[in-house]
Amino acid sequence: MNYSYLCIINSKIMDQQDKIILQKVRSYRGILSAGMRLYISAFRRFFKASWLTALIYALVNAALGTLTAIKVPELMVVILQQLQRYNGIFAESLQPYLVALAECIVLIVAVIIVSALAHSTIYALLKEHSETGDISVPVSWWKPSTRMMGRTLKGVLLTLLVCIPLCIVIPFALPMWYVMTKYIMDPSAGYWTTLKKGYGRGMGHWGSLFLVFFLTILFILLAGMIVMLPAHILFLANYRAQMGVLIGDPLGMPSYMMPMTFITFVLCSFLYFYLCLPMLLNGYYAYGSIEAKELEHEQQKLDIQ
Repeated sequence: MNYSYLCIINSKIMDQQDKIILQKVRSYRGILSAGMRLYISAFRRFFKASWLTALIYALVNAALGTLTAIKVPELMVVILQQLQRYNGIFAESLQPYLVALAECIVLIVAVIIVSALAHSTIYALLKEHSETGDISVPVSWWKPSTRMMGRTLKGVLLTLLVCIPLCIVIPFALPMWYVMTKYIMDPSAGYWTTLKKGYGRGMGHWGSLFLVFFLTILFILLAGMIVMLPAHILFLANYRAQMGVLIGDPLGMPSYMMPMTFITFVLCSFLYFYLCLPMLLNGYYAYGSIEAKELEHEQQKLDIQ
């Protein structure tokens, strides 16, 4: 009886230590498990620290979603009408949509920037977790780390810039996930130095990175289909209405369609932001596991010498 009780206590202690230690060798299952445990146990703290930046992200993303939901179907109808009547496309008829295209490009850039700034609040808590083994309750609803915001924004933008040529061969872009996380979590390192030293290291652990990345993306895509379903329904409804114009039907969309689309995209985008947090948390533990493996490898070299 006493022995069983001691085993249970020891198991709980070991489980707590497993949560605290970042730089620990883990399998891909261990990484996913640690990331999910941290997601569940610290979700309220993540939410309290990031809800305002997440709301800003949701508003900007909703503006982009609403614009594409309204303008893209219109553009597709214009192109299909020209192909149907003239078997070609006239550039003059597409000029009114150039402004909308420019607005979409600006909003896409804005979404990337705001998303990076919103994620910086999560990375600030992860930085605290890596140093103390715990995440303290935020003292206020709005206390951003400007240094972490700048570092996250720089890391995201430079990583996207580097990934553009690497995406020609997609597997070569995967180690950049580790490079970006390492750069954000290590305030003393420069980006290009981190890239030079970290890319080969990430490539050396490509298999585990791939499994963690693939399973995380699969979870986000499947759950995201449910979370973003209302927004997708509105997009399809607007598309069907515009397609009806193609065959001569009147545009039967109500006057409140645009504000309803915007509000729906705001709510869906806000939920989707927190749905994507496992990507950060699993990347965080994958980074810690790779660092631990490299330290272990270097120690083995020293022992041999």
